[in-house]
Amino acid sequence: MSTATTTTAPWGHTEPTGRGLSFLTLLRVELRKQVDTRAGRGLLIAIGVLTALALGLFMWAFRDSGAPLSALLSVTTTPQGLLLPVLGIITACNEWSQRTALITFTQEPRRLRVVLAKLLSAVVLGTIAVALAWVLAIAAFLILAAVTGQSLNPDPDWGQLVGVWLTQLIAVLQGVAFGLALLSVPMAIVAYFVLPVLFSAVAAFVPAIRDLGAWVNVNAAATPLTEGLDLTGEQWAQLGTSALLWIGLPLLIGIWRVLTREVK
Repeated sequence: MSTATTTTAPWGHTEPTGRGLSFLTLLRVELRKQVDTRAGRGLLIAIGVLTALALGLFMWAFRDSGAPLSALLSVTTTPQGLLLPVLGIITACNEWSQRTALITFTQEPRRLRVVLAKLLSAVVLGTIAVALAWVLAIAAFLILAAVTGQSLNPDPDWGQLVGVWLTQLIAVLQGVAFGLALLSVPMAIVAYFVLPVLFSAVAAFVPAIRDLGAWVNVNAAATPLTEGLDLTGEQWAQLGTSALLWIGLPLLIGIWRVLTREVK
């Protein structure tokens, strides 16, 4: 039988070492949590219903003239962009909102592995959701083409598709980061939706912040990705710095809180 030893991390938390649950097992558990809880399942159903409604209304509006594939992609990915970050928040806060932290961290005391599994599970589910959105958009495009007789010439290239995927993942990771930083689903949801609005309002009145623009505004920095990956060096730098501010900083705070918070 294997024995476990402990090491003390720089922040004072005792980190167990030795054999534990495999990371693949942790990933499967976190993926299952996102779909078998009432909140996660309800949110996924809401995304599906909103996507179907938006796509149906759009197809009805353009039933005579047809529509480009890029517009259909925008329709199918918009509900995800709004609600998938909330699923990321729920994933990050699951142990603390459901009061299952004692069970989780007893099964796997190395909390950093659990956090990493949450991050990767959010990326995996976000990728699956984007892939399904692409499939729905392509199916709608083919239906409209058959009805209207428009040319079957899809306009987005692979760069645009990857850019849309990256944009969605940025939003999901931001949701996970806010959830870990606050460890409260209601507070994290409010912070995720309200803080960017407040930041934009402050920037409108503070020239020093307004002049920084996309360097500190992750939404503005990610907007060019929807047009493809052909960003300038400055645009990539803006995306990196703003992502550090809105994802990296709350994520570091969240990891510290998870590693040091007492489980009751």
